[in-house]
Amino acid sequence: MNLRYRTLTGVVQYHSGTLTKTEPGMSKKLLFIESSPRKTESITTDICRRFIQRLQEHNEPGESWEIEVLDLWHTKLPQMNGTTMDAKYAAFSGNPLNEEQAACWSALKSYVEQFAAADMIVIALPTWNWGVPYVLKHYVDVVTQPGLTFNWHPEQGYIPVLPPRDAVVVTSSGGDYTEGSGNEHEDYAYRYIKMWLSSCMGCRVNALHMTSTAAGPEALDAAYAKAEAGINALAGELARYRFASA
Repeated sequence: MNLRYRTLTGVVQYHSGTLTKTEPGMSKKLLFIESSPRKTESITTDICRRFIQRLQEHNEPGESWEIEVLDLWHTKLPQMNGTTMDAKYAAFSGNPLNEEQAACWSALKSYVEQFAAADMIVIALPTWNWGVPYVLKHYVDVVTQPGLTFNWHPEQGYIPVLPPRDAVVVTSSGGDYTEGSGNEHEDYAYRYIKMWLSSCMGCRVNALHMTSTAAGPEALDAAYAKAEAGINALAGELARYRFASA
């Protein structure tokens, strides 16, 4: 299937795990989280890259975005095992960590710091069996830490501690599970990620949905047309807002 993927050239440079500044002057950081393993065949990755390119095209002279790509399929996230959990509780209790615990906790915090350093988050979110890819769930469990990204109150619930930032979530699904479709109750992907981003990470959540991608060429063409219109509107809005508020 031709998913009309195009490499972004002359706008941003993609280097997994590094930051690349495209222009001197005022810059902001964007973290692109890839949870699809399909690369050039991925609809969500394609739409994310189109959005990022369009965002860059709205730059005024002296404005730029530093793009960091976090490919969850080629990233060795800390295991949330007994050692990591012991390190977590020791750190929160103010108790000393042993050497192994300290290494685990340092690795975990590095991903929290990476998220916190970004002015915008872009997530490629394909729907797998009504839910999220397991590598993305792993990432959520790594970076969602009380005291680092959120606090909790028995009456107020989750209280984000990170400064607010915009997040753009690009979803794809063979059917349509978006609001108004009648199938919203079957969506355990976008609704979960939206709740996580807003409740625990302090994000303003924006979405671009690629629906009914398995319903044939005409449905896919319609989804792309709708996505292109959404990309244009959202990129212009967020580009103006983020630099204007710097």
